Amino acid sequence: MPTYNYKCKDCGLSYSIELSLAEKDSYQPECPDCQSCDVFQTFNRVGVLGGSKTGDVSGCSASSCPSSCSSCD
Repeated sequence: MPTYNYKCKDCGLSYSIELSLAEKDSYQPECPDCQSCDVFQTFNRVGVLGGSKTGDVSGCSASSCPSSCSSCD
């Protein structure tokens, strides 16, 4: 079941709730701490697996590389 993250604008509480897709459509977010309805959904960072192998930095140059790597030296 998907987990959704919310944050209350009034008290600052961040909380998570598990809802099915059907439940999500009808869910009216309310802060469990202060019962405020002034709540917004937040999103976690997403990790992406795959991509370049270590040492394969095609297209990398010292000016475009955020930190120096072996091919930029």
